[in-house]
Amino acid sequence: MQLKAFITTLLVSFVLTAAPALKGEECQKLYILSSLGDDMTVVDVVTHQIIKTLKVGREPHGIAAPKSQDFLYVSTEGDRGLTVIDPAKDEIVAQYHIFGERPNEIDITSDGRFLYVPALVAGVVEVFDTRQKRIVARVPTDGFPHNVVVSPDDRLMYLSPYDRGKTSAEQAKAQGLPTTLNKKIYIVDTSTHSIVGTIPTGNTPRPIALSGDGKRLYVNTDDFMGFLVLDTVARKVLYEVPYELTESEKAEPSRSHGIGITPDQKEVWSTDTHHRLVHVFDVTVDPPRQIARVDTGGTPYWLTFSPDSRTVYVANTSDDSVSVIDVAAKKVRTKIFVGKGKAPKRMLVLTVPEE
Repeated sequence: MQLKAFITTLLVSFVLTAAPALKGEECQKLYILSSLGDDMTVVDVVTHQIIKTLKVGREPHGIAAPKSQDFLYVSTEGDRGLTVIDPAKDEIVAQYHIFGERPNEIDITSDGRFLYVPALVAGVVEVFDTRQKRIVARVPTDGFPHNVVVSPDDRLMYLSPYDRGKTSAEQAKAQGLPTTLNKKIYIVDTSTHSIVGTIPTGNTPRPIALSGDGKRLYVNTDDFMGFLVLDTVARKVLYEVPYELTESEKAEPSRSHGIGITPDQKEVWSTDTHHRLVHVFDVTVDPPRQIARVDTGGTPYWLTFSPDSRTVYVANTSDDSVSVIDVAAKKVRTKIFVGKGKAPKRMLVLTVPEE
């Protein structure tokens, strides 16, 4: 009887001790925005199964989270909005409709204080103070404010506006759009929210990705199948890095629109929309060297990585899917289908407490 009582006491003690640890367990989730819909798809990273679909607002475009990952921010292009989500519960905690027309891709300082929101039609990047819950600054740019990324030390924000391209100034004006052209990256001091420099890009910049040390900015541009490598300290182009394409592929118009660097800083992956490819480069050498290309089976328009650098998620707008690609093997493991007509684009993986 004494032995039985001892074992029972031991088991009860173990359960009580283990319970707090279970509450502290974490899980990883992939968040996928439906660029032509009004929702966000939540996916379990372990099983790649959809666990929730959350209505966030019309035409969600931008997605960002602070270092703590306690909040997830989504800009909604179709209703000038910003939706704030608790990623532990996947519930909306606040919504704001105070921004300029067509909010685009966003980024936030690591402390979660300042969210930079490009307002495409307004021609400004708006700075939202998450503590004061209001816009505290507007940064004017040439062209159409579109993409932003913050430096690792939070001191600088890089702005990448595109422009009207071959559309005439008169046509752009008639459509209510900015008429100026832009061929540069803007550098903003986040302490003053003011422009402190620019980096010429030659062609119109599109998606951008910043290295972990903040010293190199990788930039897709219009009319170039590949990407630029910018030196953010010297503020100049270091390399123009073209994709390896066949002669027939070179004859078919395509776009570079979607770029990212693996969290371990070893590879850059960059999309090739018309050819349904993602090109992979070794960036541990100069200039970056192409080492692979992966067929995504759709029109790749954006990508993001798992924190451990093992998986890259590529959004395919043409078939409403996300390709799940093994980074080491350079092969598609599976595809996640989010629903017809949703045109998935921007995505983010978060590590959050498990409910």
